[in-house]
Amino acid sequence: MTIAKSLYGQTVLVTRNERQAGAFQQKIEALNGHAVLTSLIRFEPTLTKEKAKAFLEDLEASHWLVFTSVNGASFFLSYVEKHQLHQSLSHLKVAAVGEKTSAYLMQHGLKVDVVPERFIAEELADALIEHVHPEECVFVAKGHLSRDVVKNTLVPLGIDVKEWIIYETVKDEDGIIALKSAMMEQSFDFITFTSSSTVHSFMHAMEADIDRLAASDTCFVSIGPLTQEALLQYGISSETPDTYTIDGMLDLMCRLSERKLNQ
Repeated sequence: MTIAKSLYGQTVLVTRNERQAGAFQQKIEALNGHAVLTSLIRFEPTLTKEKAKAFLEDLEASHWLVFTSVNGASFFLSYVEKHQLHQSLSHLKVAAVGEKTSAYLMQHGLKVDVVPERFIAEELADALIEHVHPEECVFVAKGHLSRDVVKNTLVPLGIDVKEWIIYETVKDEDGIIALKSAMMEQSFDFITFTSSSTVHSFMHAMEADIDRLAASDTCFVSIGPLTQEALLQYGISSETPDTYTIDGMLDLMCRLSERKLNQ
């Protein structure tokens, strides 16, 4: 008999950005868990009207358009929409770091040509090596904290890479206050992280309690290896799903919850 997945009786802290956390919360509650939201970071666009000409020139000179996150895709398309640059995209092939980014792009009318099997920048860069020719140019839309993996991989191969910082990550001060309050008022079965940025914001806010958290029964869940590595910098180990997505995190928490019940 198959046992239905459940987070019954489990309290989960979601540290994701406020505008992205709703879907995560709904999925936790659909599994009969209790979700507490604390938005530790927020995103702001960086491109100004004055940059539109140079932006358009680089787009038109490129053969590939690369997105390393849903945020990058969202802010990029908003800028394109605002400045009516849609026609400049028609000749471009598109690569996305993962299935969520790919789905977002397709929902907005872009055909995605390359998605790596594992949703990390190294895999995306390796996939591009197989598709991009040395004489071609790659336009990368990214956040200011994103790593330079694609550029550092492709440039030595003679491929021109134009990186554009589409958005920046800043602290959500109100969310940090809410986090401290939540951590004082209740305990959590799971604390989840979907980016290295949220890890660092969380740890800076909870600096005085890191040792206590590391020794507690709370299970830390990171979306992927980079987020897991960020937690290890503070001496905290975490569980990571096989598939680096929110759904992967949910499946993992359900398995861990079931294991606790059977102990």
